[in-house]
Amino acid sequence: MYIHIGADVSIPAHWIIGIFDLEKVTPSSDTVAFLAQAEEMNRLDWMTEDVPRSLILTSGRIFLSPVSTATLRARCAGAGFISKGHYEYRKR
Repeated sequence: MYIHIGADVSIPAHWIIGIFDLEKVTPSSDTVAFLAQAEEMNRLDWMTEDVPRSLILTSGRIFLSPVSTATLRARCAGAGFISKGHYEYRKR
């Protein structure tokens, strides 16, 4: 099953390792270095010219998407990719 992640791009659901909300994350120096290294290796894909709302981590690429994490999660659930028993982190 494919998941639409924005900008007319869809990826196979099984590629997705994690979806991170950039609106709620404070970037650390490690995160900045990780993204800089991905960009140097040509593995960082910007799906928007505006400020991205989510980061989608796959085994081979990182996508910065304008689509919210809630929408991406709903798309994954609708595709049967997220089911009961999967761990979901919630900030308290």
